[in-house]
Amino acid sequence: TLESHSRSVSSVTFSHDSTRLASGSYDRTIKIWDVSSGECLQTLSIGEVPFNISIDTTGLCLHTEIGTIAINASTASGMISGVTDPQNPNYKGWGLSSDRAWITYDSKKMIWLPSEYRPSCSAVSGNMIATGVGSGRVWIYDFDANNPYDSLRGYV
Repeated sequence: TLESHSRSVSSVTFSHDSTRLASGSYDRTIKIWDVSSGECLQTLSIGEVPFNISIDTTGLCLHTEIGTIAINASTASGMISGVTDPQNPNYKGWGLSSDRAWITYDSKKMIWLPSEYRPSCSAVSGNMIATGVGSGRVWIYDFDANNPYDSLRGYV
């Protein structure tokens, strides 16, 4: 039994090699666990409830609805880091701020979203972000992989 979240668990996923487990919670954190020992290796304070998380095949990144988070290197290598105090995540590539008011790149605020464009749900895949908004529209933002600061194409 893994105990540490202060609220209900909203999502869980195993690493590709089944040595680690990530759990997301209504306490707005994601915890990375060592499966064999049950020890919490890392706690990430992400500012929202994660409903869909996955660990990439390298074990170095955690995919969420708002972006890709770099996992602590000692956690990814299987070394027990003992870092259980919440840390701010280090997002890699395109994503959304935890308040969903900004499109971000490597955790830097890039594009401010007016309230009518702020998502109630989202998905991030590589250089694309899809958002569902209250009006019933779905927006797809497609960024140039070679020049993140200069290319944005949007579709309705």
